[in-house]
Amino acid sequence: MSRTMNILLVEDNELDAMVLSRALAKVAPSANILRARDGIEALEILKTPDPALAVPRPFFILLDINMPRMNGHEFLESMRKLDGEAGNVVFMFTTSDSPKDIAMAYQNNVSGYIVKPQDTKGLRDVLGILQGFWSICEFPTASELDLQPL
Repeated sequence: MSRTMNILLVEDNELDAMVLSRALAKVAPSANILRARDGIEALEILKTPDPALAVPRPFFILLDINMPRMNGHEFLESMRKLDGEAGNVVFMFTTSDSPKDIAMAYQNNVSGYIVKPQDTKGLRDVLGILQGFWSICEFPTASELDLQPL
């Protein structure tokens, strides 16, 4: 079964967001991207009760680290404490290759840490891999996320 790839992109840089959107259109033309410009805006999107403003489920998050107001690490820590959001699939997607940033991201259970490629081909390759991940993985429905553990 083919399903639309849904992404919450948490990225403050306009150019990076535009380049990613264009590259994604080539790799996964039907993908949906909802963008937040920082961690505070991303948390508001995750908490909204309005389906028209929410990211469609299932989805994954591409998360930058260096952002104003609330950076990626702060967002990730806050998101993991939210009811119904703790298990979200998150890929850190950043320019930082700092061992400290990598370790901190994995301490907060990222699914992967990706250093942003420097060229369009590299970006398309990364997005192609994420598209492959999306197409082979099974994700819970919104109602299954509300189930209590056994």
